[in-house]
Amino acid sequence: MVSMMQKELLPNKMEYFPYTADRIQNFRNLKMTDLPVRPRLKMARQHADKLTEIYSSPPIPVHEIAEMNGVRIIFTDFRNKSELISGFCDFRNSKLFVNREDIPERQIFTMAHELGHWLLHREFFLKSPDLYPVLPRFNKVDYSNSLEIEANQFAANLLVPERLLRPLRGQIVSPSAMARLFFVSRTMMEIRLKYRTYG
Repeated sequence: MVSMMQKELLPNKMEYFPYTADRIQNFRNLKMTDLPVRPRLKMARQHADKLTEIYSSPPIPVHEIAEMNGVRIIFTDFRNKSELISGFCDFRNSKLFVNREDIPERQIFTMAHELGHWLLHREFFLKSPDLYPVLPRFNKVDYSNSLEIEANQFAANLLVPERLLRPLRGQIVSPSAMARLFFVSRTMMEIRLKYRTYG
């Protein structure tokens, strides 16, 4: 059951739901001048690195970073969409909604990914809100979408900064142990290790 407080916290019009094929197609139909030709991976990494430079050890407090950057984190059950949605950003009201039913490691990634959208793409999505896809819970993100790739790159580097990952190089540390250290999922850590120099 959704409490009165949760009803008030969720946008009155659930305009971001559901994650539809139409919205993906709308994104693909954009003129090339509206989007970067290629994902700006270096820019996303640098932005994440700037935010984490004050932290000397993992895990990175992404919730704290989000609030320091003007966005409020709200955990909710998404009403009847909880099985479909991991999270989304309400750009107009400076709120980032996270599925409270997800495991903590997934919630952390959702916060980092949506914070990437908030910091890197806010102006674009404020102008074109219908083109913003919420983060699906189980379905794969559309990797033809350059802004999604940038948000993922930002999230990976925010949660697992190269500066803090580098000292572990050469040590016999399993991906599972590293994931526990940085408080991310093993899958996320394996992807981070695989693409640590990508872009």
